[in-house]
This record gives sequence, C-alpha cells and structure tokens, in this order.
Amino acid sequence: MAKKLVKVVAAIPQGHRHLRMALFFDDGEVVVLTEALAAGLARAYIDVAAHPTRRGVVLCVQEVQGKPGYAKSQLIECGGEEEAAKEIENLLKPAD
Repeated sequence: MAKKLVKVVAAIPQGHRHLRMALFFDDGEVVVLTEALAAGLARAYIDVAAHPTRRGVVLCVQEVQGKPGYAKSQLIECGGEEEAAKEIENLLKPAD
C-alpha cells in the first residue's frame, strides 16, 4: 500500500534566509525540501498545469553558477514532454 502524505510544514528556520518544507507521511517518514527544490517543483507544476497544451516537463539537478542568492544546485529542464509523459505512465502501470 502506498504511503500517504499527512502534513506539510513550511518555514524559514531561525538563522536561515531560505524556506524549508517538511513533508510528513503516515509511516513516520519525513522529507525536508530546500527552497531551491520547492521552487523547482512549483516551476514544473506551473509549466505544465498553466500551459494550454504542454503535457510534461523533466527537470534534472544541475550546478548553476553566477546567480547571487540562489543555491548552486537547481532543477533545470533536461527533457521533453513525451519523455515526461512516458515516465509517469510507466510509474502508474499496475505491477504484473
């Protein structure tokens, strides 16, 4: 059975400048996301959901230099719509 998300907490910790997000699951697992990762997820969602015809996007972690205030590791587009759609469709197929 798939685990379920039960709570999301988002805050800027004391002494930090950037947001962290914690995802709490029903099995007790907690995943903490950096602001850079959360922003990349938001961009992916907006790129697909708000576009009238776009069906998918693939983002890969890459090192980015020269943008002050941004984390060096960022999610950067690295694949197209068809690749994204096929990968999600394969993940959703029932196991044989």
